[in-house]
Amino acid sequence: MNRKKYLATVLSGLLLLSAAGCGGTQAQEETGGTQAESAQSGTDAAQTEKTQDSGEQTEDIQGESAQGAATADGELPAEAEEAISSLSEEARSAYHSVLYDIYFNHLFPDEKSYGFLAGADISENEFAIYDVDQDGSQELLIAYTTTDEAGKTAFIYDFVSALDMVREEFIEYPMLTFYDNGYIEAGLSHNQGLGGESFWPYTLYQYDSESDTYVAASHVDAWDRSVSGTDAEGNEFPEEIDVSGAGTVYYITPDGEDTGEPVDQAEYDAWVDSWKDGAQELEIPWLKLTDGNINRVKQQPAG
Repeated sequence: MNRKKYLATVLSGLLLLSAAGCGGTQAQEETGGTQAESAQSGTDAAQTEKTQDSGEQTEDIQGESAQGAATADGELPAEAEEAISSLSEEARSAYHSVLYDIYFNHLFPDEKSYGFLAGADISENEFAIYDVDQDGSQELLIAYTTTDEAGKTAFIYDFVSALDMVREEFIEYPMLTFYDNGYIEAGLSHNQGLGGESFWPYTLYQYDSESDTYVAASHVDAWDRSVSGTDAEGNEFPEEIDVSGAGTVYYITPDGEDTGEPVDQAEYDAWVDSWKDGAQELEIPWLKLTDGNINRVKQQPAG
């Protein structure tokens, strides 16, 4: 090959390589541009979807609120209206916050969840504003039942103005009888003893003004002879104790002590009369836990 042909061949090869290189760079730029556009399009779509989801969640929350308010039509009982109107602005706000958290988040002031049954109606729970301990200020009572048996709980909260917060006075299973002398009968969550269907075991609580809480005073159970003639340890029914012939004896155990000897019907009745001392049951003005009733707690009293 002569020198001219050699140079021509080399130059031709260089031109081909240069053209191929330029073509590859252009293709890469086009692909990169397409990927960037695709990524941007995906980002925009994701942002649009996120915005739509957020809007749907907001609509759902507003829908729940509207539905709650719709179920709260009707006048409040006069006693409930009077109790709410007597609250300070700070107490109304604090009680409203407690109820709001339970209604929307199923959370309580102790930051504990007591569970919530799927599909349950939160408005089936109940609350009341009432001076249940007769100390001159209105407490917040809550009966929470839209959960499993172990989670069902009743609470009494008091607003402490010096701390600007609510404080728990009482917590128990929601089978309660309130009396106007500061006592509460709290039925146990189950009845698997010897009392049978005629007697439900309970704990008697007494309000302590110094601690501003309810303290357990006694635990009460019974043995009905018709349920069983012997107890779990094989002991026979104490006929010698049942001097009244009622067929039932009772166990009254002061809190913190071991179960002692049973007493007969007459002695049990006398004990009940001693702590009741003519006290009457309180009629608590319970309200359903609806959005409408919750909002009424925070509303300024008329006039």
